[in-house]
Amino acid sequence: MLIGVLALQGAVSEHCRALNSLNINNKEIRSLDEIKEINGLIMPGGESTTLRKLLINANLWEFIMDSNIPIMGTCAGAILLGKSNDETFQKMDFNIDRNYYGRQINSFEEELKLNNNGKFRGVFIRAPAITDIGKAKPIAFCKDKIVGCTYGKHMALTFHPELTENNYFHELWLKNI
Repeated sequence: MLIGVLALQGAVSEHCRALNSLNINNKEIRSLDEIKEINGLIMPGGESTTLRKLLINANLWEFIMDSNIPIMGTCAGAILLGKSNDETFQKMDFNIDRNYYGRQINSFEEELKLNNNGKFRGVFIRAPAITDIGKAKPIAFCKDKIVGCTYGKHMALTFHPELTENNYFHELWLKNI
């Protein structure tokens, strides 16, 4: 299995570190030729409008739109997986508000509750929020908000699991693909 980490912006090296610690072959993805070789794609955080423009400029937008490749999206990656007022891939059935928690200064860490009754330390940086879950399956909660969900082989997280040493969400996604 070869997992690609979209390397246009965001916490690329941190996702690669998580995959390396799980002994998963991975590579940074910047081009159409590179994305055609992978079995799954991680779309890191960053700024969703900028990420969309970078994907279009790199000729990756249409490929991702038309493909069935399993995707794990964190923060901005989650925004592009769901439905919002902006143009997204809409690969997952949930609505997301891209600036729900406010500006960069409103970033925070919070203990999350997981479906398996576990806990996880969530890192939220200018984070979006899932406002309507649709047919996606909730998997992580911050207080009364859904902050993570799955839909088929896709996973969307409004926080940054790659900024912790806990690879729970990477493992969960990999098991599903």
